[in-house]
Amino acid sequence: MKTNDTYASFKKRVTDNLALFNTKWGAGSFNGKGQYPYIARIEDENRLSVILDIIDSDGVPGDLYQKPHRYAHHLNSSQVMCYEFFRPLMTPDPEHKYWGLADNSLVEFVRDKIGVRINKGAICRFEYEDDKTNCLFKSFTGGKGQGEKSQFDFFIKDGETEIFFEIKYTESTFGKWPSDRRAISRQSVLNHCTYIEKGYKKMLSMNPFFTQECKNSILLFGEQDFSNPDNPFNRQYQLFRNALKATTTKYSVFIFPRANPNTKREFKLFESNLIPGQSHVVELNWEDLYSPSYMSQRFFEKFIESL
Repeated sequence: MKTNDTYASFKKRVTDNLALFNTKWGAGSFNGKGQYPYIARIEDENRLSVILDIIDSDGVPGDLYQKPHRYAHHLNSSQVMCYEFFRPLMTPDPEHKYWGLADNSLVEFVRDKIGVRINKGAICRFEYEDDKTNCLFKSFTGGKGQGEKSQFDFFIKDGETEIFFEIKYTESTFGKWPSDRRAISRQSVLNHCTYIEKGYKKMLSMNPFFTQECKNSILLFGEQDFSNPDNPFNRQYQLFRNALKATTTKYSVFIFPRANPNTKREFKLFESNLIPGQSHVVELNWEDLYSPSYMSQRFFEKFIESL
């Protein structure tokens, strides 16, 4: 991280490097009139195979992704960054579409950086949704709405061990509950409040990794209090929602650049809710993950070197 780095200077440094990378590797022509040279031009931005053909020339196919984001052709896409990092560490599962199997390099990464032992062949998935939890939350509202709908960038399961990953790169913030009421319906607001009151509050009360002070503070709020976007739970909604997946056999991992002052500051603030020394809600910084065992030089030059 550069001294006195602002978010704007951080993002400019990273996207300038991505623009140079785009030219060096012949990753594709510049978008539009060239004002955003870190954005690759593609004909069909909804096909991940096209996206990866342009921005990932090492021959790794887009065979384990089924839902590329609208802006996945932006070279600073954290979705594609996640794919490019984890995809070479796994092989497709021949029996289950969109699922992969951990190879030795992923086993090594999880052991070295998270402190968890998984076996070769542990099952993995990008853009993972926990359907069981979604259905449970949907039942809280009598079937109205889509349920809890947490979607994790990457997921590993090995027996009872589960690891949920949230990946950030140049995002200006972790996800918050929308403050603009015009963007969501009244029913969505009511559903959100019910999900917290009947679901998240129970998960929080049982979670061994949050401080009692945090629990006492949030558990005092009533259902209607959670319609306020300034509620502390709503202000750090994604951090709370993901961290509450952690149990004695489950881990919630956040990977983001230490050089990004916004997400670094948000996570540091969120840490005050966690018991010091707990190891199930994990912060990892991209700057610390380089190893020839599980990060290519190309990935390092593209995403990490400029940090």
